Amino acid sequence: MIIMRPFALHCLWMLALALPQLHASAEQTPVARMTNDRDADLNRELIRRGEFDTAERLIRRVLQSATPSSDTYARQIIWWSELETARRRTIDNFGNEDVTAAQQPITALITAYPEHSRRLFLESQQIAVELAAAEHDLLAIMVNPGDTDRNERALHRLTDAAAKSESLSKAVAEEKTRLNSQTSMSPSVMAMLGDLTRLEQETQVQIVQIKLMETELFPSGSDDRLAAATAALRSADQALTRLPSECQARNEVERLRVVALLRSEDFERARTAFKELIREVPLDSDPRVRALDIQIDLHSDHHADAIKKLRAFYGKQPTQAPLSIEMDLVRLESLLTQNDTNKNSVGDWIDSIGTRHGAYGRRRAETIAIGSLRSQSGDASADGTGNRMDPSIIAAQGRQYLRDGNPLRAAQLLASAAMTESNPDQAIQRSLEAAAAFVAAKQPGDAADILAGVAKLKPTGNGAAAAHLQAVLLKTKTKPAASEIEEMLRTTITTWPESEHAPQAGNWLIKLLSGDKRIVEAAEIATELALDHYETALELWRQAFRESDPADQSDLTTRMKQAFTTAIGEASVALRYREFAAYLFDRDALSDLPESAATNSYSESLLQFRLRGKQATELPAPPADVLDDTVARLMQDGRQNASLRSKIATQIEGWPELSGDSLAKAERQIWLGQIEDAKATVEALVKDSASPGWVIRATATLFGSSDNADAQRESIQWWDRLAAGLPVGSDDWHQAKIESIRAIKQLGDAEQAQQRARYILLTRPPTAADLRRQYQDLQ
Repeated sequence: MIIMRPFALHCLWMLALALPQLHASAEQTPVARMTNDRDADLNRELIRRGEFDTAERLIRRVLQSATPSSDTYARQIIWWSELETARRRTIDNFGNEDVTAAQQPITALITAYPEHSRRLFLESQQIAVELAAAEHDLLAIMVNPGDTDRNERALHRLTDAAAKSESLSKAVAEEKTRLNSQTSMSPSVMAMLGDLTRLEQETQVQIVQIKLMETELFPSGSDDRLAAATAALRSADQALTRLPSECQARNEVERLRVVALLRSEDFERARTAFKELIREVPLDSDPRVRALDIQIDLHSDHHADAIKKLRAFYGKQPTQAPLSIEMDLVRLESLLTQNDTNKNSVGDWIDSIGTRHGAYGRRRAETIAIGSLRSQSGDASADGTGNRMDPSIIAAQGRQYLRDGNPLRAAQLLASAAMTESNPDQAIQRSLEAAAAFVAAKQPGDAADILAGVAKLKPTGNGAAAAHLQAVLLKTKTKPAASEIEEMLRTTITTWPESEHAPQAGNWLIKLLSGDKRIVEAAEIATELALDHYETALELWRQAFRESDPADQSDLTTRMKQAFTTAIGEASVALRYREFAAYLFDRDALSDLPESAATNSYSESLLQFRLRGKQATELPAPPADVLDDTVARLMQDGRQNASLRSKIATQIEGWPELSGDSLAKAERQIWLGQIEDAKATVEALVKDSASPGWVIRATATLFGSSDNADAQRESIQWWDRLAAGLPVGSDDWHQAKIESIRAIKQLGDAEQAQQRARYILLTRPPTAADLRRQYQDLQ
C-alpha cells in the first residue's frame, strides 16, 4: 500500500512558486477527487479550508479502527502531522515547541514501534514539519529583515533539514538494497520497493528545494543571494544525474532549476530552460508551471505578454478563476508592476487571495507586496515619480488585522508601511501606529525599534524627535544594556538638537552618566544643551574638578574650555565662566579667559590676585560662603609654585575667619618657616584624631615635601614614629623605614642612610621584591 505525503514539497519563489498548497480557504467549494484515496482527498480539502477540527475527528476515527503497526495507521499519523503543521502556519511564530507538537504524532508512533515498516516515510514527514517552520521564518524575515533571531533560526532549520534529507536518502537507498537482495520477491516487497523509489525521488526534490529556500535568507540582488541561487542550481543539476529520465520527480527538479536560474537573475537561460521543461510538462497540466512562465515574463520586462497570459487564465472575473496560489500570487506581482495600479486593485486582490487560500495565503501575498515596497524605497527615482505602490495599501491591511484582534501581524505590516513611506510626516505617523500595535502585542522592543528606525530614516518628519524619545522609553522595558539607552539618547540629542525633546533626553542622559560616575561626560552634555542656562553644566563641572586628581586637572580644564568655546561669546555666560575659573582653574590656564565687564565681585578680586602672582596686592578676606573654596584654591597654587608659598601663607594666615588647627595650617606654617609652630599644630591633631596613624603619615609627607631643611629633618622623626606604631616587618613598616632613610639621604647624610638600609636588609629583610630593590637603591 502506497503511503506518500502531498508531492509538492516546500520551497520559495517570491514566496510562491514552489510552496505546498496546504492552506485554509474560506470558500466552501465541493470536495474534488484528486486520487483514488477518498480519505486522503477529504483530509486535504478539509485542511485547505481550515476545518482543522473536522479533519482531526476524521483522522482519529480511522485511527481507532486501525492497528498501529499497519500502513493505514501510519498514513493517518502522517495526515495528523500535516494537520498540526497547517494549524501552525496561521500563527505568528512557528516556534520550536510548535515543531515538536506537529511532529508529536510521528514521534509517538516511532517511539512505540521503532521497527515500523513505514518508519522512513514517517521520518520524511518530520523533515517536512521542520521545512514548514523554516518557511514560516522566511516569511517573517521578509516582513522584518532586522529580525536576526528569526534569520538564525531559519538558517539552523534549513541546515538541519538538509542534513536529515541527505541521511534519509542514504537510508532509503540502503533499505532498497536490502529488499532487492531477498531471494523471494513477494507482492508486498515489490510494492514497498516502489514506494521507496518514490520516496527516494521525493527526497532528491526536497534537497533542491531546501537550497532554493536558502536564497530567501539574503536580500534580492545581493552577492550572497546570487551565491545561494548558484548553489541551488548546482544542487538541481546533481539531482538530475540521480533521477531516471522519465519520472515526476525529474520534472519537478527541472521546474526548480528554472526557479534557481530566476533567482540567479539569468533570465535568458531561465527562458531557455523553461522551454525545455514544457516539452515534458505542458502549461495546462500544472498551474505552477504556468505561473513560472508569467514570472519569467515579468522579470525579463515582457509585461504585456505577462498581462495577456494572466487575462487568459483569469478572464473578467479573477475571483472565480480556478484555485491556484501560485497563479494568484503572480497576478499580484503583475498588479504591483503596472503603471495604472491603484491601492484598491492591489488591496482588493490581497483580500481575495485571503478568501481563496486562507490566512496563510494572505500572509504570503502581503509579504510579496512588502517586498515590492522595499524594492521601490531603495530604487525610487530622484523626483519620486514612476511606478510606485502606495504604502497605504499595506497600512490598510495592517489596520484590518488590528480590528480582527491580531495586533502582532498588524504591527508588522504597519511597520513595513512606515519604513517604506516616502512622505516623512506620514512615515512618522505610521511608525506610531505600528508601535502602538507592537505594544498591544506585548512586544515593546519591536515598538522601540520601529519608532527609532523610522525617526532616523525620516528625521525631518513632524514628531520625529518625540517618536525617537518615546522609543527610548519603550526600550527600557526590555531591560537593555545601559550603553544602548545611552546611544539612543545621544542620537536624540545630536539629530534634533533644537527640539524641545533634546533637553529631556539630555537630562535623562546626565542622570545615566552621573550614576555611572562619568561626571565629565555629563557636564559636556549639559554644556552642549545649555540646560538651565548653563547652571546644570557649571555644577557638574564643579563636581568633576573637585573629584578629580590634581594630575588630571589640566586635561579636565582643556575639555571644559572646548565645551564652552561657543557659549562664552554670551556676556552672562562669560562672567560665570570667569567666576568658575577663579576658584577651579590652575594659574597656567587663566591667560585665555574671556573678557568680562568690570565687576566688584570677590571672584574677580581673587582672579586678579592669582594672575599677578608675586606682584599682587593684598587680597581681602573672602565672604564666609567662599572662604573654604578660596583657601583651597590658593593652597593649590602654592603647592604648584614654591615661589608663591610665602605670600599665599601670609595672606591666608592674616584672615581672622579661619578655623583652628589643620594640616593646611601646618603646611602654611612650614611655608613661613615656622617649623615649631607646625609641630605643635600637628601634635594637637594627632591627639584629637580617631585615626592618628593617618595624621602621622600625612604629617611626615608634609614635612618631607618641603624645601626647608628643618622641615625635612622633622619628617625623619615622623616616619620613624609611624613605623613604631606598625607591625615590625610588615610592608607598611618597611615603606615608612624607606621614606625615613630617603629623607636622611636627601639631607646629604648618605653614609647614615646606607647603614640604615643595610641593617634592615640584614635583620628584617622584606619579602616583596620591590621593597628590597628600594632598600638596595638607598645603599
